[in-house]
Amino acid sequence: MAIQTLLITDELFRSSDVETRKKYANLVDSVKDSGGTALIFSSMHVSGEQLTQLTGIAAILRFPLPELEDIEM
Repeated sequence: MAIQTLLITDELFRSSDVETRKKYANLVDSVKDSGGTALIFSSMHVSGEQLTQLTGIAAILRFPLPELEDIEM
């Protein structure tokens, strides 16, 4: 897996929607199983609020993905 560190808000990780909660719980488990780290940020803290503004989830990758570098922002 390309993810070294997963950053996720507690709102996503503890979603009231069962399918959403399962999806993110499985993602966290996959990252941990591949030797990565998952960090869950409180939505009550400034860092969690900032992450929520950026979709609520982000990742630091183990290695560069050249195909993503071609996409213009």
